[in-house]
Amino acid sequence: MTNNQFDLEAALAKLHEEDWLHPDQAALQNMPMEQETEIDKKYQQKSYWIAQFSHLLMDQYQQSNRACARILKQANHQYITRAIARYPTTDFETLTDIQKGLASYAKTQGVKDYG
Repeated sequence: MTNNQFDLEAALAKLHEEDWLHPDQAALQNMPMEQETEIDKKYQQKSYWIAQFSHLLMDQYQQSNRACARILKQANHQYITRAIARYPTTDFETLTDIQKGLASYAKTQGVKDYG
């Protein structure tokens, strides 16, 4: 084959291989059927979990922002302050409830539970 000739069969095979003929169907197959809820979006944020732990540490164990930062292994206590400002209320009553919530969220995301 010369540079001027075009191999139509090879081009069609390549298009068919990558499913360029029906892109909408391929896109629909790759899309998850469930839409993310607000809870899922919130649970994806590290600052949400930091805020939940911090609320309980401050309310039930009378810890300061700096102490919470040390306990939660955060480099700066300002991260605790910002997380609490972003999520001003707690959604959990005890540390065990937070652990269960985090474990169930991790399980829905496909993370193995070793505990």
